[in-house]
Amino acid sequence: MPYIRVISEDEAEGELFKVYDDIQRSRGRVANVLRIQSLRPRGLKTHLSLYMDTVFGKGPLGRRQRELLAVAVSSTNGCDYCVIHHGEALNKYVKDADWVKAFAADPDGFELEPEERALVDYAVALTRDPATGRKEAVEGLRAAGFDDEAILHATEVVSYFNYVNRMVHGLGVELESDDDRDYDY
Repeated sequence: MPYIRVISEDEAEGELFKVYDDIQRSRGRVANVLRIQSLRPRGLKTHLSLYMDTVFGKGPLGRRQRELLAVAVSSTNGCDYCVIHHGEALNKYVKDADWVKAFAADPDGFELEPEERALVDYAVALTRDPATGRKEAVEGLRAAGFDDEAILHATEVVSYFNYVNRMVHGLGVELESDDDRDYDY
């Protein structure tokens, strides 16, 4: 049960009704991680815009890389909600649910190709201790072949998932039932 009041789609009025309607038209449903922001429709709309650009928008990182970062950050933060949602999304690219589960269980120790390893190491380090050793981590990304735009994009993805993981934990967002879930919220 969420820790704050949440306005359902049936109760929504005014600006929130419009935001929910737009979400339902484009995505089919309103996920709990979005619904938790129902008391602030402008914040919800801004959140969705950031999410869509960061995870789905045009950029130097591919979707597999973005979902890999999402799962690495969310696993490091112990955010089952996002690990499950984005693990399902990652599996669309990996096509091996056991691989995804093993990666989510240990992003640090999981064997990856050097490029993905550099991304995950950066994500985990930035998540665990954002104030220490980032210059070296950025240099590791460069050494793995990432340019500055890709490094910025990786940082945006990592930062976004740290933000949303804290929304989930801080406000008690519950995972949707299997019937109500799709991999991307």
